[in-house]
Amino acid sequence: MKNIKQRYRQFLQDNFSGLQLKAPLFYSWDYGLRFDLQGEYEAFVDERYFEGVIKRAMAIFETAIAPSDKLFFVLRGYRYRRVKIRPENYAFRQIDRLEKSEICYTIDKFGYDSDKECNVALACLTADRINYKNILSAIGNNDFPSRQPRLGSGRKEVYFLNIDKRLIFNMYDDRGLDIITHGKETLRPIYEKHNDWILDYDREEMEKLFE
Repeated sequence: MKNIKQRYRQFLQDNFSGLQLKAPLFYSWDYGLRFDLQGEYEAFVDERYFEGVIKRAMAIFETAIAPSDKLFFVLRGYRYRRVKIRPENYAFRQIDRLEKSEICYTIDKFGYDSDKECNVALACLTADRINYKNILSAIGNNDFPSRQPRLGSGRKEVYFLNIDKRLIFNMYDDRGLDIITHGKETLRPIYEKHNDWILDYDREEMEKLFE
């Protein structure tokens, strides 16, 4: 099997040169969308709220990523006392027929703090093998310790790198998600279909992109 880590690095270099894979993606790239997932239940953090968050996240995911699309599935976690990301992590258990040999590990810088590192685990597979609803639900729950499922202890980030569409999808928490692409035309159908969910704070910037 060709080295997954090398292909992952090459994909980023070819399509997102200079990008550091970290949240928030929207502010790190020229072609991006930022969506509000909270919707009408923002003031009521209850079961209706979380159902609304995941409904929006799933709809946007399904517009951006087709079942046959090939992806790099990336899980990042802050390095703490040599704690590693393991295949038993909840996110990896949502991938159908995943073998340990399909997971590649590396180390990267963590967010804005250049002195800190994070563990990175990644796999290359088609989207139809991923139970993305469960993963998106876990991301939405991660800041609420009483809720399950979750991605595990500590800060975790999940990225879906769509190889076919040259697109990166990142739901950063229950509040929203970012999508960036190699070129703006890939964003247009997502922007038009889910325009009502665009984050109003950055709406003007996104509208200028498609003028």
